[in-house]
Parts: sequence; structure tokens; C-alpha cells
Amino acid sequence: MVLSRIVLITGAAAGIGLATAHAFARGGDTVVLSDIDGAAAERAAEALGPAHQGLALDISDERAIVSVIARVAHRFGRIDVLVNNAGIVDPEARPALDVPLDAVQRLIDVNLTGTWLAAREAGRVMLLQGEGSIVNIASGAALAALPGRAAYGMTKAAVLGFTRALACEWAGRGVRVNAVLPGYVETEILASLRRQGRFDPAVVERAIPLGRLGHPAEIAAVIRHVAGATYMAGASIIVDGGVDAFGGSGRASSARAPSATAGGAMIVTGGASGIGAAVADRAAATGESVVVFDRDAAAIAALPGNRVGIVVDVTDGAMLARATAAVEERYGRINTLVNSAGVADIGAPSLDQQRAGFEHVLSTNLSGALVTARAVAPGMAATGGGSIVNLASIAAVAGLPGRNGYCAAQAGLSFLTKALACEWAMHGIRVNAVAPGYIQTPAMIPHRRDADIIRRRVPIGRLGTPTEIADTVMFLASSEASYVTGATWLSDGGITAHGGAEPASP
Repeated sequence: MVLSRIVLITGAAAGIGLATAHAFARGGDTVVLSDIDGAAAERAAEALGPAHQGLALDISDERAIVSVIARVAHRFGRIDVLVNNAGIVDPEARPALDVPLDAVQRLIDVNLTGTWLAAREAGRVMLLQGEGSIVNIASGAALAALPGRAAYGMTKAAVLGFTRALACEWAGRGVRVNAVLPGYVETEILASLRRQGRFDPAVVERAIPLGRLGHPAEIAAVIRHVAGATYMAGASIIVDGGVDAFGGSGRASSARAPSATAGGAMIVTGGASGIGAAVADRAAATGESVVVFDRDAAAIAALPGNRVGIVVDVTDGAMLARATAAVEERYGRINTLVNSAGVADIGAPSLDQQRAGFEHVLSTNLSGALVTARAVAPGMAATGGGSIVNLASIAAVAGLPGRNGYCAAQAGLSFLTKALACEWAMHGIRVNAVAPGYIQTPAMIPHRRDADIIRRRVPIGRLGTPTEIADTVMFLASSEASYVTGATWLSDGGITAHGGAEPASP
């Protein structure tokens, strides 16, 4: 990937699109802002600086899409990122029977067909250059029905469908396609509805575990991360303050979540090897005070000097409590917990599995994560909050034959992530999970004979690296992910998106 990417953003003159343009520009990328209001796009580009460009684009006009993308590719020689942000809502929340069919068709033309056409044309350029990233902006309305928004939600859910299809088709040729699903965000659209008396933020905020609307800049930060996440393909990335995670019948929040206090330490369980070690490496390299909890005493003794190691078995609550207290005493507070400790079961036929093996996997991967989170949460709550990131797995959503304990533990961990996020949001504690696919770690050594079979199941055509997963873990732990809680983000090369009968990769 070139150092300064060429980034094309649709619907870029305001709201999330404009915030996204600023985020990429601050990172050193060259941004082309397109919008149906061409003059506004040009003004926004001019404000970013002379390297950037503003263009008029009606996303419902196929000829215009083809022309604009060809012009951008001709001028800059490539397109590295497309952010498919342009979209509309029905200005009135109306029952499905009352929505005129022409209004439904307009939603389809802009939110669905136009988004697909832009992805198709940008993909044409990216496939020729051998790499690229497309981020389609969907909505939390794609996951749960909103009263009076049937047509809007339908179009956004449909975007997820073709996102997965394109991801599986193009990932092996270097083009990654993912979707970002924002929740309620303070944009001009909501401001207009508020002025018309059609939107009451106080009512909505009570349904959001974090207790507030999101800001465009918070969505933009996620979009930029996903655009560069090299092992994500076909993923639906939720950024909604915990709305999708909440399943209660009452209020999700009674107050706005506080902001976490600066300083303190990051604990990484299972941080002496594999993904945990990669997370510790990344954190230490950025200046974090990193403490590794691991039951392998020899590995703890061999840790680099830029982190502290403590021998801890996460299945031992008393040992965890003592270690956590020691970290709090030394560093003042714990700002982040990465629950990476885990074991895999032996993969035997289910009828040959024993209770002890099943319970061993559960005690480490599931209850161990809960006990560790419980150990750090009181201190986090007392000092303004913090971040917990659980390392889950695609086994949370896909069955692996002969691995009952592992699949059960990972599904339980994904749910635990939601539950703790909703319960602890009021204390400023965000809880999220990353679910990797097949990663090049010591745990994969027993599967070396099956490596080619596994690779062909992955649309990207390779196993992921611990560093790729660590990048997403560190993002979720950071303040850039301030509107993400209760989410499990898949980083699996597209394996769970693939639904075809043929191999996903040659």
C-alpha cells in the first residue's frame, strides 16, 4: 500500500462523510470528496488543503458514478479506499402501508443500488491495481426494526448482503469490502428532524447504554481503522454506543457515561505468546505500561524489559485478586484489560469427550474472562472507567466439529461482552471483543497438515497474523473507539461471510 492513499468518499459534504474526510486527511491521505451538492464538496475540499478535491456526484445516477470514478482514477492513477457514505432517510417515520412507493424506490436507488454501483466501479479500478479497500456505510437499523423505518432499514440490511458477496469474490484479489453500522449520530439529518419535532434526543439517549448520541468523528475513526484492517473482509462493524447489545425492556442508561481518566496500566492475560504477546508488543511500543498475566512461569521470566510479567492462572480467583491489587498499587489504576488467555480442546469426536476436558476449556476461556473482568472493574469504575477487550473467535458464530467446549466458551464470551458492556457503561467501562479466524499462532501447529485446506476456506487466501489482530484490539482499547461498546468485531479474512459451495480461495 502506498504511504499516502487516494481516498474517495461519497456524501462527503457534511456529517459522517465530512468527518471521515478530515480523519483521512489528518492521517496524510489525499481525499476526494463527492456529494450531490458539488459546491459544498468543493468548499470542504478547499478547507482541507490544496491536495484534496471536491466533486459533484448524484449516487443514484449510474452514468455519473462511472464518470466520476474514472476521472478520479485518471487524475491520481489509483483509488485505494472508497467510503460509500452517501445515503438518505425517509424524512417522515411512517408505517409501511403509508410510505409512497416512489419514496421507497428513491431509498433503494440511493442507499442500495447507488452504493453497489459505486463499489462496482471502484472495485474495477482496485482489481486492476491489485489492492484496495471499500467501506460501505450501513446502519444499526439493518439489525433491528425501527418504528416507521421499514424501507430505510430494508435498504441498509441489503447493503450487508452485497458487502459479504463482494468481499468473498474480491478478497483473494486484494480488495477488501466491509461495512460499518453507525447507531444514532449527531448529524444534520437528526438536527433537522429535531427542529421539526420528529426526534427527541432525550428519549433516544435513554435507549443507548453509553447514554448519549455518537459524534461523526467517532464513526470516522472506525471507518478509517476498518479501511486499513488487512484481515477484515465481509465484516459488519457496529458503532452504536451499545444499542445492539442491549436486550432489556427498560432503560439502557440513566446517565451519560463518564470519560476514562488518563494514565494507568494495561493488563494482557495470556500475554506471553500468540495474539496476547502481539498485543503486548504493540502496546509497549506505543509507551503503554504493560503488565502480562500468564501461567507460564518460564515465558514470564523471558519477557522483554519493556513490560512487567506476573505468573497468574486466570482460573484462580484469589491469585487474580492479588495480582490485580498489585498492579493498581504500582500504577495507580488499570485503564485496559485484554482478556487473551485461552486454551483449545483436543478436537475429538463428541462421544469420546470427557467432562473434565469440557470444563477445563470453559474455566479458562469463559469463566476465567469473567473473573478477570470482575477483578479489574471496581478499580476502573472508581477512576472514571476504562476498556476491556475480550479475545473471542469465529467459533462464537460458527460450529467447529469436535470442539464443543471451545465453541461453547466463545459463544458465551461474545454474549458476556454484550452483557458487561450494558451493565458497566454507566461507569465509563467499554467492553468489546475481537473474533479472529485462523491465525498463525502456536495453537495452529497441530493443524499444519491441514494448512492448505484451511487457507482455501478463507476468501483472503491466507491465515491472519497476530499483529493484524493486535491492531484491532489496540484500536478498540483506545479513545478512538469511544462510541464502540458491546460489539464483537470479526477479523477472519472473510471466512464467516462465505456461503458458497466452492472453495473460498483457489
